[in-house]
Amino acid sequence: MKYFLFIVLFILGCSNILYNHNDTMSMLVSKQMVIDKFGEPSSLNKREGYDEYYYDFGVFEERVNYFDPKISTVSRQTDSVYSPANSEVAPQFRIQLTQKYVKFHIAGEKVIYWESQSVNFPTKKND
Repeated sequence: MKYFLFIVLFILGCSNILYNHNDTMSMLVSKQMVIDKFGEPSSLNKREGYDEYYYDFGVFEERVNYFDPKISTVSRQTDSVYSPANSEVAPQFRIQLTQKYVKFHIAGEKVIYWESQSVNFPTKKND
């Protein structure tokens, strides 16, 4: 057991720590840090008290399964040779479109709010 703990600590000590998306985004506390990370915004909107930096990363298209109540998975069997393998049901799905973006509210030089959707920006800790 003590060898296992030693090996785990050794591996963790030699690897770079990974910051998750929320940690990475929360570390962007100034306008310059945001611009350094993402460049110039796709759109810049002047609001009362802050500027909104919007970074558009396009649309994410996802195939999503759904249940249609008209199709039942339970049915009465009258034929003794019925096998589920002999029955085919077309798969049911829909296409879901989601806008991928990151948005920052910046007052002066300070980030006061951030929001993201359908993006993931983890980073490794620099040693």
